[in-house]
Amino acid sequence: MDKQISPENIKKRRNRLIMRISVIVVTVVIVFIAMVNMFRSSIDLKKLSVSTVDKGSLEITVTATGKIVPLSEEIITSPVASKILNVYKRSGELLGKGDAILQLDLVSTHADFEKLKDELTIKKSKLDQLIANVERERVDMAMQIQIDEMKLQRSKVQLINERFLDSIGASTQDKIRQSELDFNVQRLQLEQLKLRYENQKETSNHDIKVLEIDYNITLKNIRLMEKTMTEAQILSPYAATLTWINDQTGAKIAQGEQLAIISDLRSFKVSANISDTYAEKISAGNKVILKIGKDVLEGNVGNIVPSVENGTLNFTVTLAQNNHEKLRMGLKVDVFVISAIKDNVLRIGNRSFYHGPGLYDIWVIEGKTAYKRKVSLGESSYEKIEVVNGLNEGDIVIITDMSKYKNEKQLSVQR
Repeated sequence: MDKQISPENIKKRRNRLIMRISVIVVTVVIVFIAMVNMFRSSIDLKKLSVSTVDKGSLEITVTATGKIVPLSEEIITSPVASKILNVYKRSGELLGKGDAILQLDLVSTHADFEKLKDELTIKKSKLDQLIANVERERVDMAMQIQIDEMKLQRSKVQLINERFLDSIGASTQDKIRQSELDFNVQRLQLEQLKLRYENQKETSNHDIKVLEIDYNITLKNIRLMEKTMTEAQILSPYAATLTWINDQTGAKIAQGEQLAIISDLRSFKVSANISDTYAEKISAGNKVILKIGKDVLEGNVGNIVPSVENGTLNFTVTLAQNNHEKLRMGLKVDVFVISAIKDNVLRIGNRSFYHGPGLYDIWVIEGKTAYKRKVSLGESSYEKIEVVNGLNEGDIVIITDMSKYKNEKQLSVQR
């Protein structure tokens, strides 16, 4: 016969069961939380860059790309069509002022020069001969004018005498008319001679001027060729480094073709370019920040090329410290041109994640967790970014590129 279980025992058994179930549930929850924490994405703060939101002024910059080039550089071109006879220097060599760099073949140039000198001698002779002939003709015509003036004066006296004789009955009207005719003919002949004299003088002056111009042109060409032959002796204009040279002995060279490039590698400037969309923000004299590794150099916008080529605006930057030890010819650098200044704005550090004003997913650190937040960012300087809204002063944010966590909403932070 079964023994009946008392209500007290039933109650004790039920309590023990509830206790066991509770322990199991708590254990499962603890294990679940641990598992969630174990598999939740975490980040090592030591491997990231963080920035604290602060307030201050912001030098707004636009970013350009630049290349270090010598402050003083000269391209030597061939003044004549020729060929290279000898090369005296090699690329990379130091040059002193007046050092011979290479030699051009000037045989044909000398022949042209001698021919031009002969032409000048002939033209000078023709000019002198024309001047002498013109002078002789002018003298002859001037004397003829004097003679005709005397003849006219004599005809005038004869006419006066005939009229007087006619008044006392000693002459006739026929003689008077003949004297008047002779006088008028002499007068017209004199006027004609004077007119011919003036016309001939004007014509001869024009002929002389034409020959003088032709002579002077030839003389200028000779002087230009003398200068050209002097320049054809390819010499270094100042102490510098030969950075490039056409060292192909025997190569034919066209007039104006590059022969060598010499550069003063003791001081430098920056040849920069930027998208033409920022053209209105680039002005001569704008302050410029140049970053070479961890070094920061200052400068100013110098010459700006007035035309845009392939959507790019080119300009130069003069540096306050143009002989800095980190400057190397051909080195690529980031150029930050300061276009404006804003005061009393919220700022965070500038890193590679920033690509211009707009909305960004920024990770904000609170304790041991980082939360993703939509933040509106504005203009930037080379080291700071303007916070328009979404962050408060004192917030700590991650400024490393976090695009690989774009599907996460929060991250554990390991310090």
